[in-house]
Amino acid sequence: MHLTRLQLSNFRSWTELELDLDPGITLISGANAAGKSNLVEAIYMLASLRSTRAQTEGELLRWDAPQPQVMRVVGTAQRDGESVEVEIALAAREGGNAGDARRRSGAPLTSKRIRLNGVARRASDVLGAIRAAQFTTLDIELLTGAAALRRRYLDVVVGQLQPSHAGNLSRYQRALSQRNALLKRIAERQAAEAELAQWDDLLTTAAEPIWQARADASAALSRFAFLRHEALRAPDDPAEELSLTYVPANEQSLDQSRTRDLARGSTSVGPHRDELEINLGARPAANFASRAQQRAVALSMRLAEADYLAAQSADSPILLLDDVFSELDPPRRERTAEAVSDVEQVILTTADRSAIPFEASGLAASVVIADGQIKQAPPRR
Repeated sequence: MHLTRLQLSNFRSWTELELDLDPGITLISGANAAGKSNLVEAIYMLASLRSTRAQTEGELLRWDAPQPQVMRVVGTAQRDGESVEVEIALAAREGGNAGDARRRSGAPLTSKRIRLNGVARRASDVLGAIRAAQFTTLDIELLTGAAALRRRYLDVVVGQLQPSHAGNLSRYQRALSQRNALLKRIAERQAAEAELAQWDDLLTTAAEPIWQARADASAALSRFAFLRHEALRAPDDPAEELSLTYVPANEQSLDQSRTRDLARGSTSVGPHRDELEINLGARPAANFASRAQQRAVALSMRLAEADYLAAQSADSPILLLDDVFSELDPPRRERTAEAVSDVEQVILTTADRSAIPFEASGLAASVVIADGQIKQAPPRR
């Protein structure tokens, strides 16, 4: 699979963009804040159908977009010899604007539309039409951040292969919200404890396919991540094996955790509490690995994501590398370049073209962002 065309309108810093792309490695360079990460974010949205950076979707609307304020991300890709187009459009609600749409409370202030080959579709029908794996400078938070980020890592890759996973997560979240609301009503003596039984059954039923999908994915991702980490390891690195271990929060049943849940007013077991443990050797990578080692682990996980997507389908995903070489030493730069050299399409960004370990002849294209425009990059010195 490879992206052939990207179109943006009123997306973050971009007023308009039309970019044609070829298979192979495309290098996008430019100064900090030029819009490189925004471009990569837009491409990844074509696969995940949502931003991994925005707190609210309204943040994606360009501040000074003309009324009516509408953002569009359109991507055309070649898949199995056929063309597929995904479009995501976001609009400020009538009477609102991009500033209002950024608010995090109250009624939804944006409307969203997703099209597949020009036809409006549900998100679950579009997930997986374009597949991608993304590495950014923030991915070190996969190790050091909250467990929700690691659950998201699993859910995004599963969702690209199993569109039904998104629906399973939504059903589970609705049942979880209902059970938590009931727990609070019971604490306030407005409902009977016996009413929990039906929500316990619904929540358990909704949790099962999520647990199974995450367990299957994490086992495969661990194998791929181990191999990628071995290939990326610098000569002076300790020979520590990378492993990913899925720990579902089902050590107790809902019935067994009821006393605790009633005291807390919230549900303490279930997929919303799952963890993905990331270890180097027998120790948590977040606590004992150096910054350079943590970055290598995060990159190994993203490359493993691409490997897993490729292994589960006939299409290799688009690989997006946002400023991946900036904090790598020369040996790891070379190993990373080798690791991505056989991927059908790689789109990478940098603020420093001299840090990129690719000869001009090894690039499908090299462009630079300047003054909000994409231009052909000058020859590298």
